[in-house]
Amino acid sequence: MSKAKKETVDMETTIPPTKIVTPNDIEWTDYVLGLLSDDEKIAGNPTTDGLRRIFEIALNCVVIQSRADVVQTPDPNNEKRATVVYTLEYILNGNVPDEIKHRSVSGAADVYWGNCDKIYRNHPVAVAETRAEGRALRRALKLRKVVAAEELAKDIEDHPDANTVSKISNNQINFIDVLAKRLNINVSNLLDNLQIKHTMIYDMSHDDGVKTITELSTYQTNIVSIPESIKGYDSGWK
Repeated sequence: MSKAKKETVDMETTIPPTKIVTPNDIEWTDYVLGLLSDDEKIAGNPTTDGLRRIFEIALNCVVIQSRADVVQTPDPNNEKRATVVYTLEYILNGNVPDEIKHRSVSGAADVYWGNCDKIYRNHPVAVAETRAEGRALRRALKLRKVVAAEELAKDIEDHPDANTVSKISNNQINFIDVLAKRLNINVSNLLDNLQIKHTMIYDMSHDDGVKTITELSTYQTNIVSIPESIKGYDSGWK
């Protein structure tokens, strides 16, 4: 046997085949998180948008239906608490027995002023839906010791009253600035587009702040939908 041929044989016998990671392997969680981009993580926690994007890739499946069921609506008697159950139905591809190809998984979340960041507290149903979807995705992906970024709240306020909820907060303003810069959006033009008065930013209402953040979040998930008229970030908008 020639030296070159012997070296080839030795390499083939000494290099182990690449292991295919499955949900039952200890490396699975790291593998799934590795599919996310840096902007799909916040402080190391995956965003729901990110988990949604990689879901079909990681599990080699096709989502056939997803739905959110509001099982409790905000009411003064329940401290304006919203509860949502999010259900995912998907079909596994590949060599999987027909009787277990179809899968369904659900996640639930309840949100009120006591477990929600101040900038989102007026929209508990929307927050609960996002958190419930994140939990459903995590459960289906079989992630261990992982929490979706939206499930964490860092700026919780004591029971809000009329004075604290009436004006836009500094956190809202900072969040708007971060999103606008990331998306290259001119905030003043965006506010004009939304017909929000903004002569003095700090006189804007809390609801208008939430409305602005909601609009920016929509553009974040669909960048191509940003109108040309609001493009061009300007740091002097504040």
